[in-house]
Amino acid sequence: MKRIGIILLCLLLVLGAFWLGLMLNFPGESVSRYLEGQVNRRQVFDLSLTPAELRWNRLTVEKAELRRRDNPQAAPLFLLHDFAVPITWRLILGLPARGAIGEDGSVEAFLPWRDGGEGWLEGTLVLQQVPLPEVFRPVAWEGRLRFSGRFQLNAQARSGVQLPPGRLEGSASDLVVKGITVGTFSLPDTRLTALNWALESGRTLTLQTLDFDGDLKGSGSGTITPNLRAPRNSLLALRVQSSFRNGWLEQLGTFKPLLESFMERGRITVSLEGTVGQPRLQPVRGGAP
Repeated sequence: MKRIGIILLCLLLVLGAFWLGLMLNFPGESVSRYLEGQVNRRQVFDLSLTPAELRWNRLTVEKAELRRRDNPQAAPLFLLHDFAVPITWRLILGLPARGAIGEDGSVEAFLPWRDGGEGWLEGTLVLQQVPLPEVFRPVAWEGRLRFSGRFQLNAQARSGVQLPPGRLEGSASDLVVKGITVGTFSLPDTRLTALNWALESGRTLTLQTLDFDGDLKGSGSGTITPNLRAPRNSLLALRVQSSFRNGWLEQLGTFKPLLESFMERGRITVSLEGTVGQPRLQPVRGGAP
């Protein structure tokens, strides 16, 4: 037994020395460039990674950025730091990963290797730490968002033709939206104490649930037809019904009578059509229940 223990100890020392040597001489630059190439050859975005580092129980990347290929000088669409891939038995089935967004946000995901395997995504965002893409500016937001999703990976999703089929849902609390304009009129800051939503993904994004409460109270439904090659050209077909808190209405000033002219039984229905890059927001008469 003593001899077996000595042999096992020697094996552990050899393995430890081997792993330490691999950590010290790990080709992090090459690994990051390989991962970038696997992603960028299929997508319309460019993924940029700092050199990877091998630790005792995980592979880490200090920073990951997702940028528009047609405008690489623009601010990153997505910024993830302290990105890590745990070295566990789950690597046999797929790629587990986790990272941080902003100072207080985090995201975890699992991406299966084989088609038909189930992947998942969940996380928490502090919205004021996550700038909106330039297409939405000067709109800004605050609050905390939680999300989770399950999806099935298929060949179309891997090639970037369409989103993987699945479901993504989430909720937001203490949400504040600023900087929204209607024509030349700027709406007052809008506060929502609660917002819940659920999306079904695939060829289209179907908004199955949208409920919100606060300065505005209502619900929504509709679809988004994503254009993964040119996201700004994704088609919108959404409808939202809402009532308003009196204090928020009073801040509209001379715009209040115009809004009230479209209201029926204290509610208004609006459609959001066009594209992400050029949305069209229009009141719908006769749309209130």
